[in-house]
Amino acid sequence: MKNLFTTVKAAVTTRQAAEYYGLKVSQNGMACCPFHDDRHPSMKVDERYYCFGCHETGDVIDFTAKLFGLTAWEAAEKLACDFHIDPNTPCSVSCLPSPEAAGPAAGR
Repeated sequence: MKNLFTTVKAAVTTRQAAEYYGLKVSQNGMACCPFHDDRHPSMKVDERYYCFGCHETGDVIDFTAKLFGLTAWEAAEKLACDFHIDPNTPCSVSCLPSPEAAGPAAGR
């Protein structure tokens, strides 16, 4: 079995997860931070995330764990489930859902 953490990180960026879970991310990758009271976008979201306000930082698994109050393993499992990632097969860009199938945040 391939490492779940490696597979998820190779398949999903933090930006993709943030948008999927409802954050509105601007074209330049800025979003309001969900980890503190943020009225103006202070979080840069791309492969990783960093908030210039509260200094939270991490990868897609860290982001998902913090957002939902999960352990790292639970967050990796959630991402694998939500993005239809099979940890036993090599991942490629083609395994990612299309933007229109990205979930509840797609229409925002």
